[in-house]
Amino acid sequence: MLLGAALLATPALQAQDDVVLANPTLEDGSFIVKYDMANHCFAADNDFEIDETFVFAIDVTGTEYETALKNPSRNPNVLGRGMAHDFYVNNDVTGFEHYSNGGNLDGRLFHIEGNIYGAVFNLFQLAQGRYKDTCFGLYTEDGADRYDAMQPGATVTFGANHFGFGWSADNIGEEWWDAIAAPITNLWFRTAPYTGTKTGADFYFDDFECVPFEGNDAEIADKGYAMPQFWDQLIGTNGVSIIGGDDADAPVEYYNIQGIRVENPAQGLYIVRQGAKARKVVLK
Repeated sequence: MLLGAALLATPALQAQDDVVLANPTLEDGSFIVKYDMANHCFAADNDFEIDETFVFAIDVTGTEYETALKNPSRNPNVLGRGMAHDFYVNNDVTGFEHYSNGGNLDGRLFHIEGNIYGAVFNLFQLAQGRYKDTCFGLYTEDGADRYDAMQPGATVTFGANHFGFGWSADNIGEEWWDAIAAPITNLWFRTAPYTGTKTGADFYFDDFECVPFEGNDAEIADKGYAMPQFWDQLIGTNGVSIIGGDDADAPVEYYNIQGIRVENPAQGLYIVRQGAKARKVVLK
């Protein structure tokens, strides 16, 4: 199943400045991880709340993974490779009054397109399903469970490690953390301030008819977690919120792949935004 001991087997971590992901970043340095499956682009920001279902994605373009995941394994048993994740709550280092447990939520990401990997998540459900919901500040009041993370205006800050893995016919973690590329350890992101208006219905991985992991037929029942192709069943077609209106006459804006606005774009890959629509384009 999903391996919870990944950090215990971590090789020497890559220096933070060595990795430049292709995800857009916000002014505070946090990464935009919300992905629009319908329009094949990242959102304008992370507007999901802690108990909302959304598509998480990481773009490994320009990192060691871009080539490493395509290279044959040194292990003859390995049939293929992919990306994995390891989320942990630090909330600007555990600012929740009732925080306990590191909230280490690990598992697999799935190939979406190009160098982009991801999954559909509801992070609150995932934490509950792993018996680690205390990482969101669980406490009891008036006989009911309550959470610091679900107080009005609360945000949750996540750090994340990402790493490659390989699988074999009888081991879905044959190459877990081993000999693919140094882990990406400098990804961090925040939820939107909590309003309680964006909650998602409970779902489990095995709610869907699919082979759970490529190369492995094992059944799993992870809560709040699914392959990205089921995004439309879980969150509908309105996967992201794009800043601006939907006026066809709205001004055209160009952003580089890091999410920084470019006034005079030259050759290269850009995100073009006009009103409510955004797309990736290559200028030649």
